[in-house]
Amino acid sequence: MLKFIAIGASVGALVMGGVWGLVHVMGEPGGPSADSQMTTTLTPGANKGVMDLICELELDLNGQLKLGITDKEPSRITMAQIDFEKNSGWYQGKIAISESRSGTLQVMGTRLKVIRPAMFQRFGVMIAGEEFVIDRKTGRFVQTLNLSDGQTVNLITGTCAQVTKPPF
Repeated sequence: MLKFIAIGASVGALVMGGVWGLVHVMGEPGGPSADSQMTTTLTPGANKGVMDLICELELDLNGQLKLGITDKEPSRITMAQIDFEKNSGWYQGKIAISESRSGTLQVMGTRLKVIRPAMFQRFGVMIAGEEFVIDRKTGRFVQTLNLSDGQTVNLITGTCAQVTKPPF
């Protein structure tokens, strides 16, 4: 009886070792894992070309209360883009720095800040400017409205990750 248990344990260990080895062999040869790929593609120094992002965003509760927004807004999946060559950026949404009217990019270490002056009435206040910041280290997204009375309101928060194109 003990002999069969020992044989079963040995076969189980060999099978698990084989599966582990197969998983590592079938991965990209010499390439980074998905987790490390996201980290390396969002790190400072890669300030070339266009960075396409997908973001999950939601209204910030404090900003929502400050502006008197009573509607329930579900979180949304949306696209964003940073163009290092044009020094611009945008993201999609109802209250957004849109692709057709992109903002000016400022690179501050791991933070990408896109700013656009504005002058429009919304939520009963005059909006004097809008901006969003994406931290490449954490993926954290924050959209801020600058009000004409000098107040700053964080309105939308969330997380972004870089879209990587498949090799086919």
